[in-house]
Amino acid sequence: MSIRRISALALLMLTLGSTAAAIAVPNPLEPETIAQNQRPNRPGGKEGGMFEKLNLSADQKQKMQAVRDRYKDQISQRMQAVRQARQELQTMMAGATNTSQIRDKHRQIMELRQQLEDVQFESMLSMREVLTPEQRSQWSQLMQQRRESAKNRMQNSPKPQ
Repeated sequence: MSIRRISALALLMLTLGSTAAAIAVPNPLEPETIAQNQRPNRPGGKEGGMFEKLNLSADQKQKMQAVRDRYKDQISQRMQAVRQARQELQTMMAGATNTSQIRDKHRQIMELRQQLEDVQFESMLSMREVLTPEQRSQWSQLMQQRRESAKNRMQNSPKPQ
């Protein structure tokens, strides 16, 4: 499995339970991140969400919540750092900053994004450990459906002009 697929998988897993705010990443390979405290009728929300479809036991739900709690601050901090660095890059691009400094800022953003993806991946692995082999298989299918849905949304979204 490629690192991009693993990263996307980690990102999707966090859409299931992260309490962090959504991050807008203009990369067609990454679906948008969805916060945990959504309206119930939205995909990934508490009602009818992926975890409901997996039919988790009470113990599994408690363990999943513990995983979310363990990683949510790290994820939130890293997401905020990416947002802030992206804003700084945007400001630099509009100003008189030299190309070398802009490249350095871009590298910083890439490093921050990698750190975020690493934490998300670790969170996903921890959640995976809670699932039975049958639930893992079902989870994989559900995440594939989410990836396809996200891809379709991105392809059908209006393009900025």
